[in-house]
Amino acid sequence: MTQRAQFEESYLEPKMFARLGGFFGGLAALLVATGLYGTLSYRTNRRMAEIGTRTALGAQRRQVLWMVMRESLLISCVGTAAGLLLAVICVRFLSSMLYELSAFDPLSFVVATGCVALVAGMAAFLPAWHAAKVDPVVALRYE
Repeated sequence: MTQRAQFEESYLEPKMFARLGGFFGGLAALLVATGLYGTLSYRTNRRMAEIGTRTALGAQRRQVLWMVMRESLLISCVGTAAGLLLAVICVRFLSSMLYELSAFDPLSFVVATGCVALVAGMAAFLPAWHAAKVDPVVALRYE
């Protein structure tokens, strides 16, 4: 066996774990997006009569959009802060599994938090956009 083949073989297992980690990280982001979208959409749909009333009384679409986005992002920020706190607490248990990486890597935390914030923003925007487009007559007739 050549030295190059030995080198490649010695890194097969770490590469597999890195690919699996990336796959499950992407799957987790998809599950977060789906769960957040479902929850925020449900909350927004429950308030359609209120949103229709606000629109009928003169609220502009951007005001409705900002109102729903603000409330949705507040919930997402609280969840992200709780998750970040739990990650910082649990990081010492994972330190033995990390290779050439400190247990508290600020770049990893910033990137992960940024990705979750991006997913939360996208999941919050869709229900807010639908709420801003609602016709007040339709929303009030629904109730």
